[in-house]
Amino acid sequence: MIGLIIVAALLQQPSQRGPRSLDIDPSKVQPPVVVPAGTVIPVTLTSRISTKNARDGDGIYGKTVFPITVNNKIVIPEGSFVRGKVTEIRRPGRVKGKGELTLNFQTLVLPGGITVPIYTSLGGAGGAGERKGEATVQGDSSKGEDAKTVGTTAAQGALIGVIADRGKGAVVGGGVGAAAGTAAVLLTRGKDLVLEPGTTIEIVLDRPIEP
Repeated sequence: MIGLIIVAALLQQPSQRGPRSLDIDPSKVQPPVVVPAGTVIPVTLTSRISTKNARDGDGIYGKTVFPITVNNKIVIPEGSFVRGKVTEIRRPGRVKGKGELTLNFQTLVLPGGITVPIYTSLGGAGGAGERKGEATVQGDSSKGEDAKTVGTTAAQGALIGVIADRGKGAVVGGGVGAAAGTAAVLLTRGKDLVLEPGTTIEIVLDRPIEP
């Protein structure tokens, strides 16, 4: 009888072998790290881009120049890859104008292989061109050089073709006159915009990201 009572008592006790609930302190849970919109990320290009050769949809590639931190924590390490594409090309005009490239950086690849979609605009192009609009780099203008060359050639009928190769002009006799000089400039282009590997592009996040 005593044995039956002991067995019954043991059966009524809660099992100690079942799963134990984990008590988690909400104050110790780390919130997700967010890189806010407006963050500037300097990127060094690893590929060459030119208004002379680029096509819509061409890939563009680069690496981040230095770490991006949030709350003293590195969230985008130096050397992270960025990928994008050329979305518009405008070559300089024949007498004046500036070359323009519209670039769209779309993907951030962290060293661990994590891929993060990004939405960006341009902040600057490290002296290779000036920013125009949210995603366009504009090259230097050749307006002054073109106007000066047209004026000199039209008056003297002397030098033509100097705009094409910036100095590799052909010397033509004075009897050719203004028509030849003007035609030479109109048949050449202004200065193409070229972004060489190593050019620093500042991209600005348009939306926050969670790397």
